Amino acid sequence: GKDIEKVVLMHINESYNGKDLKPRILAKIKDIFLPRGQVSYVINSRSKNKKEGGYKNYEVEFSIDGEPIRKVSVRTYLKLYKEVFVARDTIRRDQVIEESDLLKIRKNVDRMQREYVTNKDQIVGKISTRTLSPSEAFNSKSIEKPALVNSGDRLQIVFETPFLKLSAPGISMAKGKEGDRIPVKNMDSKIVVFATVKNRNIVLVN
Repeated sequence: GKDIEKVVLMHINESYNGKDLKPRILAKIKDIFLPRGQVSYVINSRSKNKKEGGYKNYEVEFSIDGEPIRKVSVRTYLKLYKEVFVARDTIRRDQVIEESDLLKIRKNVDRMQREYVTNKDQIVGKISTRTLSPSEAFNSKSIEKPALVNSGDRLQIVFETPFLKLSAPGISMAKGKEGDRIPVKNMDSKIVVFATVKNRNIVLVN
């Protein structure tokens, strides 16, 4: 039983390739008895849990002289630690996030949402989509790119192909981030079209 526990823990550590991991066996494995012969085994994950850590089930299948003989189930719990960024203090909704607003901590990510962010460059300069409490981790749903264009901004409406480029003055009728499609009024024709925000000064129409 102790040998089974040992090889499963070794398998887990090898599978996670040196990550900051603390696996443990949840239930003691009883000794098993196998027929005489050449013993071999394979270890497979049988867990439906798609998280990086947490509860994981493994199955050790023993063979004698190449013939499957016995399967042993092993229940484990994996504490996986990563350095993640959390809010240093309360961050209000629509606040532009600066580096001074961040605090890096080592945290067990099992109980965190999978969209947590570990790269500060993906946070700084973004805006919060809701109020974040102190020590709350950032995730992809709690931050977004700031609006490049606001309603009423004057800009250029550009139509471009490999052989032709046309532009006209326009005015934004809604705010939008890079890549957003927003309504824009052509100042010359007074026609409203939908265009894609490229930067603060240019929107693109197909």
